[in-house]
Amino acid sequence: MKLFRVNILVFSIAALPVVSFSAQLTLEDFLKQVEGKNQSVTASKLIVEGTQERASEGKLIFRPSFFAQAQSAIDKKPTTNVNAQGDRTDYSFLTAGIQEQFNFGLVGKLGYSFSHTKIYDALPTFLPVSDFHDGIASLELSQSLWRNFLGRESGSQETIITSQVQATKHSENFKIKATLAQAETLYWSLSQVRKVVKVQKESLERALKIRTWNQNRLKSGLAENADFLQADANYKAREYELKSSSQELKNLQRSVNSLRGIDNDSIDEEVESVDSNKIKKLTLPSKEDLRDDTKAALEVQKISKASADLSIEKNKPTLEVYGSYAMNGRNPAKDTALTNSLKTNHDTKAIGIRFSTPIDFGTTTNNITGYKKEQIAAEQNFQRKLFEQEQQWNDLVSRFEDAKIKLSLVEKIEEAQKFKAANERERLSKGRTVTFQVLNFEQDYAQSELTRIQNETNILNIYAQLKTFSAGGSK
Repeated sequence: MKLFRVNILVFSIAALPVVSFSAQLTLEDFLKQVEGKNQSVTASKLIVEGTQERASEGKLIFRPSFFAQAQSAIDKKPTTNVNAQGDRTDYSFLTAGIQEQFNFGLVGKLGYSFSHTKIYDALPTFLPVSDFHDGIASLELSQSLWRNFLGRESGSQETIITSQVQATKHSENFKIKATLAQAETLYWSLSQVRKVVKVQKESLERALKIRTWNQNRLKSGLAENADFLQADANYKAREYELKSSSQELKNLQRSVNSLRGIDNDSIDEEVESVDSNKIKKLTLPSKEDLRDDTKAALEVQKISKASADLSIEKNKPTLEVYGSYAMNGRNPAKDTALTNSLKTNHDTKAIGIRFSTPIDFGTTTNNITGYKKEQIAAEQNFQRKLFEQEQQWNDLVSRFEDAKIKLSLVEKIEEAQKFKAANERERLSKGRTVTFQVLNFEQDYAQSELTRIQNETNILNIYAQLKTFSAGGSK
């Protein structure tokens, strides 16, 4: 009765991994599902698309901008001379124009203003024209000679904006590649664990045969109790391994489904299976000079340097030379005022210089020194990231090549175990050995199969990580 219960238990456990697959789920199909249904990936794609559209955002600093202002006012404040100034002034104006900051530090402003002024209760003797229009066409230029000389400050602002966009783009691209590499790793792990479950199911069946064989010999007085206990312990170990692998398979299936937006721990589809020969033929994927996360680190380094440059410029004295030219027209008639404002009869010219500087020279000097140190630190951080990238690549390449060599060795061991088991079965058919010895050899062969599968999985996982260094990622 006890043996019957054991057989029922073994049958139930061994039957768990048997699944009727409804369709084929290729790696390409699975990665497409991850790209289309994983919210993290789709969000990263949208961010990348957004950064591509914002790639020229920093250049807006040097693009022309249009300005305009309109105002109407009534001024009734007391005047010192009502006869000359009246007791009320109505004033309205409209001004518009274009201004632009150039990348070499020049700021230009071209505009036109048109206004209407009406003064009430002033005597014509003192103010002959109390209702008139003014038109002014003007051009103003200002060139930095110290702070922002040659556009250093505005150039740093452009770099900060542009690099922030690029850093975000590269970070999200790497996030996508890392997720797809994880998906590929899980996919192949699922494929390989299904192989493991199959092998361990067969191993459990052989362990049961060994246990039963020893039990029968014990009952017949042909074996010691120690032989049966050893076989029983072996059977229980194989039972535990199958149970563990079945649970690992279930967890993997949940993880695979999770990546493609499915909340379930079962997968009905068949997945691809690769043999050792195909795995050994894998070649290193192409490698970009900079991985996406390193590109992001480079942009962060640019941001740090530009931020320091910007702060250094802001602490410098301001020295500007400026000039302006305006054509003026005034007349009670609107059209005449407008026409006269486009003539040089009443022009206005001005040229000057502006200067301002912080007077706390000690603090200013300390700030500039501090920002320069931050520039050096940013460069060192990037160099470290670059070093780590190359170190990771070289480490993965070394592990990849080493794993393929080990796989060839494991295959030889598996072939030897297979031959040993087949030879022992041949000896059994001739009565030259016992069933127990055959079953033991088959167990050794099964263990060599598991070792090969483990090595295959290791290579596939390393290969998926190597793809994060290429332009196409896991595609």
